[in-house]
Amino acid sequence: MAEQTIVRAELIELKDDLSDVLPNGKRVPVQFNPETLKLSYANQIQAQNNGASGASAGSGGRGAGNQSQGTAARQFVGAGTTKLAVQLTFDVSAATGDAFLDAEGQQQSGDVFMVDDVRRVTALVLYFIKPKDPGAGAKDASQRVPPGVRFLWGKFLFDGIVESLEENVEFFAADGRALRAGVTLNLIQQSILVPAFTGDGRVTRPGAGGAGPGAVALAPARSGQSLQQMSDGMSGGAASLGARIGVSASIGVGAGFAASPGAAFGAGGWQRIAAANGIENPRALAPGQFIDLGAQKPRITTG
Repeated sequence: MAEQTIVRAELIELKDDLSDVLPNGKRVPVQFNPETLKLSYANQIQAQNNGASGASAGSGGRGAGNQSQGTAARQFVGAGTTKLAVQLTFDVSAATGDAFLDAEGQQQSGDVFMVDDVRRVTALVLYFIKPKDPGAGAKDASQRVPPGVRFLWGKFLFDGIVESLEENVEFFAADGRALRAGVTLNLIQQSILVPAFTGDGRVTRPGAGGAGPGAVALAPARSGQSLQQMSDGMSGGAASLGARIGVSASIGVGAGFAASPGAAFGAGGWQRIAAANGIENPRALAPGQFIDLGAQKPRITTG
């Protein structure tokens, strides 16, 4: 099975005009990649009276008071807006300090998440909504704007400013320290952003010289099930996995799944599966989360 390279999304500070990355600006990696990204688009619309009702009222009094005549015409004004909504989770109780790849493929240390209070981490995200003092030489010293920010994850890129931010502290230590928080981040750009791709984007499908999307069987996690339990469940061999996820044991790579956990995963067992699937907390799997139980440990590169 081909090795995976897992990267984490990142918030990157931009120049005020959003033209480029701010040199020596703030960069904040996410601890867990988001499950979904929500994009919304809107045009600015202004109602304009077409004057038909006035002409009708002046024609010998006929049609006076008839509100059905003279409907307002819609007019598009401005360039429109694009918004991105993303839900981020930070959990210092699940932090490992392991190195990871940032959004640009550079290896980074995970020590940023090894702290006693999760609010030390979310404070880094709050930086992007706090207005900055105008720089030297600014024409209006009272004008303060939030930093420009880029959300970058793989080939997904969104430049804008933070319109709103909501933090929900969800888990606490016995002494009251906050350990886990969810952050809902809403970014806005004053234009309609259309994705731009190069090439035709074609991929190789199964049976056409390679394994395409959907060629690897994934196992769904049940409610309350840990990754170790899923790994231990492999002891019945490929047939038991096929029965649980509703596929034939022949699906996979090469001769299919091995007959024992040791043969399938080698030393490390569930730890290797966690690393290959980018799972930070193997004890807190989301119900229905799909896991590649045959994945190998991802290769860590340095750019």
